[in-house]
Amino acid sequence: MLLTNAALWAAALGYVLPPVIAVVAQPRWTGAVKGLLMLVVATAVGLGTAYFNGDFSGKSAVTCVLTAAIAIGVAYHTVWKPSGIAPGIERATSTGGGRNPAVEPGA
Repeated sequence: MLLTNAALWAAALGYVLPPVIAVVAQPRWTGAVKGLLMLVVATAVGLGTAYFNGDFSGKSAVTCVLTAAIAIGVAYHTVWKPSGIAPGIERATSTGGGRNPAVEPGA
């Protein structure tokens, strides 16, 4: 399969996006909600890269979305999560401050 410039851009952006996604994600969210957020971001990245590369057709746009989704997932699970960077960003940007009121009564 020959990758287009749009698909390569989608892969490159997908690889560096997990820390950006972690800014929005909250530690208390379930894996399903975080996965849905990742799919929304992958869709935006894929469609955007296809559009800005002048390759916004059905097959190319879908390829870019899937490429971005795979790149985000692989990068998160192989680089950003094991290093602790993405979970640390999630904790640091949590709206709840990372506290669990059920465990910490004074919080």
